[in-house]
Amino acid sequence: MVTATATAGPASPADRAAVEAEALAKAGDFTAAAAKFREAWQADKLRTELFCNIGISYYKAKDLVRAHLLLGQCLEQAALDPKIVDAVRGVLASVEGVLRAAGHTPVRVVVDPPVTSITVTELAPDLGFVGSRVVWLAFGSFHLTAHAEGYVDVIEPITTSSPEPQTLTITLHKPVDGSKRVIAPIAVDRRAERPSKLPAGLVTGGAVVALGVAVYAFASGHARADLAATALDAPTFEADRTAVSRWNTTLVVAGGLGIAGVAASTYLWYRALHTEPAVEVHASPDGAAVSFGGRF
Repeated sequence: MVTATATAGPASPADRAAVEAEALAKAGDFTAAAAKFREAWQADKLRTELFCNIGISYYKAKDLVRAHLLLGQCLEQAALDPKIVDAVRGVLASVEGVLRAAGHTPVRVVVDPPVTSITVTELAPDLGFVGSRVVWLAFGSFHLTAHAEGYVDVIEPITTSSPEPQTLTITLHKPVDGSKRVIAPIAVDRRAERPSKLPAGLVTGGAVVALGVAVYAFASGHARADLAATALDAPTFEADRTAVSRWNTTLVVAGGLGIAGVAASTYLWYRALHTEPAVEVHASPDGAAVSFGGRF
């Protein structure tokens, strides 16, 4: 984490929240640490290190969507050490590679007027920003709430389904009658988007059937081989031998399909039950790129 510089005199609300956040980070609860660092920054928005620590905490928690957006905003803060800037840029490049491979879309949000603030409703309050910016969103449906003083608020839906970049243009308009209109809040399903379990179930069922056929073929071929050993004439022996050959072929084909089905179903169940990237990102071998002041 970026070391927080305490103010002179009695501990301020920002100092107290920062101390609690650092304790949570040391305990490994990085999501809670991010919330506390945000509380500290809200109490003293002139301390840029508090804002940067929000993104760092999400990075450590492997919440890479929030980490990418917040660390990008951290780079825009003044009075950052050049080594810290280079480190964050390296981390951001690595995070983008992970997000692209893990089913996310880079969405360029272009706003008018430029001072428009944007909040991704499903990921509020942390996934918010002012002005045009690129934000990475997991495949799924989202709603972007746009607000600017003196303009009518709007909510724009967006659906992402591929790693190809998308552009969303949001233009706000002033009220026609001069009064401020309020858009009613929308109902949002905050459950994580997960891939369907149906393909995993179908493949699993197919694998079970294939393995069942393989077991039956093995038993049948073994029994027919025993009969061939006691055949009393050549035609009977030849018929038994042909049958054994067919059962062996069935065993090989069904067994192969069963094994492939088990492997495929394992992957599909894993994909259906895991939605968040779980990749540790290391941007530089010298440590600077993955830490601020060597303590990231």
